[in-house]
Amino acid sequence: MMRLRSAIIPGILLPCVFAVAAFGQSITNIVDAFDPSGANGNSYAAGQINNVWVNWFGSAFQSAEWDPSADASSNPASGSLKITAVFDGTGSIPDQFEVYDGILGINPPVSGALYTNFQCDVRFAPTSPTVSDGSQLVYGYLQFGVHNGYAQDHFGGITVPVGVTNWVHVSLPINAATDPALTNITDVLIHIYGPAFGSPGLRGTTTLWVDNISFTGPAVPPANCVVNWTELHQNIDGFGASSAWTGSWTAAQADMFFSTNNGIGLSFLRNHIAPDGTTIETNIMQMAQARGARVWSAPWSPPAAFKDSGSVNGGNFVSTNYQAYANQLAGYAIKMKNNYGVNLYAISVQNEPDFNTTNYESCLWTAQQIHDFVPYLHTELMRSGLASTKVMIAESDHWDFSLAATAMNDPVVSNMVGVLAAHDYDYTFAPVANGATPLWETEVSSFGSYNPSIGDALSWAVQIHTFLTYVQANAWHFWWLAPYATDNESLTDPLGNPAKRMYMLGNFSRFVRPGYIRIGVSNNGATLASAYKDPNSARFAIVAINTLPAGIQQTFNLNGFAAASVTPWITSDSLSLAAQPAVPVASGAFSYTLPADSIVTFVGQANAGQQTFTAKLRNAKAALTIQGLPSWTYTIASSTNLHDWQTVLATNPPAMPISWTDSAPILNTRFYRLQSSP
Repeated sequence: MMRLRSAIIPGILLPCVFAVAAFGQSITNIVDAFDPSGANGNSYAAGQINNVWVNWFGSAFQSAEWDPSADASSNPASGSLKITAVFDGTGSIPDQFEVYDGILGINPPVSGALYTNFQCDVRFAPTSPTVSDGSQLVYGYLQFGVHNGYAQDHFGGITVPVGVTNWVHVSLPINAATDPALTNITDVLIHIYGPAFGSPGLRGTTTLWVDNISFTGPAVPPANCVVNWTELHQNIDGFGASSAWTGSWTAAQADMFFSTNNGIGLSFLRNHIAPDGTTIETNIMQMAQARGARVWSAPWSPPAAFKDSGSVNGGNFVSTNYQAYANQLAGYAIKMKNNYGVNLYAISVQNEPDFNTTNYESCLWTAQQIHDFVPYLHTELMRSGLASTKVMIAESDHWDFSLAATAMNDPVVSNMVGVLAAHDYDYTFAPVANGATPLWETEVSSFGSYNPSIGDALSWAVQIHTFLTYVQANAWHFWWLAPYATDNESLTDPLGNPAKRMYMLGNFSRFVRPGYIRIGVSNNGATLASAYKDPNSARFAIVAINTLPAGIQQTFNLNGFAAASVTPWITSDSLSLAAQPAVPVASGAFSYTLPADSIVTFVGQANAGQQTFTAKLRNAKAALTIQGLPSWTYTIASSTNLHDWQTVLATNPPAMPISWTDSAPILNTRFYRLQSSP
């Protein structure tokens, strides 16, 4: 379970050169026009702008408020963001402010690859302090950018000369190709650093208005995507969320989350182990397992007696309790199996071993302790007949694996680790050197007011796509299923009504099942696309994400496989994981208009395409030629009576066609049968 935290960022980025925007822009993504309706479900007219725009850090900041009397377009029905800051040089953080909309973020994120310029309008009050930039007096150096983990990425800035108190239009170039942090833009930073032009810098009260924040770029052309059946990436373990601290559900709730017939088909349930080695979630665990989901458990704290704090809230694990705690966790797994029929897929050593709080159950562990404890837990699971239950480490608060490093660098201990996992509450991601150990993201959510919108759903869709295609994670989990709190941490509202993010998750979880393999995709369009196949059934799923406010014509080319048709399932502002009419595949390709702000999953069944099977008699022996798709498995069987078949060839050719001659001479009638599979 997580909570919102403040961040203190020591890094400073100094001025960049101001540049003029390119001409001929034809698409615009308006991040915030500061209309009364506000953003992310927060009404500016109702005083909720600080649920969206806040100071990230900086001692100069005083306030950010909505001003309905100031609008850059002279629109009486709109307004602007008014920022007040006092520069006095006395703060513990350098004299500056950094206002951003990163608490809730931009929903959906802006795909920086589509845009060439950031734009907005700004105005300074004439009483704002001034400083010389070396050639003239200006109202300081005003920068814009994005946050990148715990750092800032300012893509440019401007200086406004003293006396210019009307609205000034800002246009700054951006380039995601040279700055990968702009690939998915999730927030906008507004920054003034008081001593940017030297000491003592600005002194006094700055009043600044900002309006019409947007990104612009060229027209979006029709997109072409190639899906490559034989380009194999990671196995998919599944998608899940947690029922922590929830007692029981109805069958309808269980169906909604775990059914692949009328729900979103989650394949994992994560539950909470109480400090005494019990859980109140047994009913939910049973219902999830009955619907095909796998269940795994995590402790938030060992018993108080195993810690130096003497409390389940906060404190450090005491190493002398390795064996006793391993006995308790293994005993919990035995109880789940014997008393409730729940077979645990994995047990985590500790939820967030790097986060210490006294507000709820928590416990700090060191990397050495995790390394030393894994053999105890692994041994007890083996002794208990639970060899299939995996040991998971380290579930850190952020996407960080330093607490797992000591264990994973030991070849003996790392072989006992079944899952390498972390949370993602810094909202960053990076590939991890995990070897053959499955890599899972096991908890993430946002905070603030409940937001059920498609924009919020798309922001999570982009994150899942990034974890699967860039990080190459094997599993991804949201935080709560149904709310234990009333904010934005769960897939539903307090009454159990689904948010769009629940259906979005179903676009992955219902169709990309455990055991699927991610296959290659190359896409030249504005959409995000990924693809997956089942190596056993030859079913496949292509997930396409359109974060633009307009529909996009997208063509998909199937390379190395064929299908008769695909069925689109759409989550958008008006549709919630809704099946659409099948789309025929012709000449190995199909086209579809992806609706504005949508996630579309195309589901299909692969076949071997155009197959030919010819036979000739050569020297009293059958010579066969097969034409089909490479890398499929082709099996030839022979029979003399059409009943008793004997396999005579099984091959997986890298290229086609293949030729084969039966070594047995044909003395009487002989029949041949060809079977193909992916």
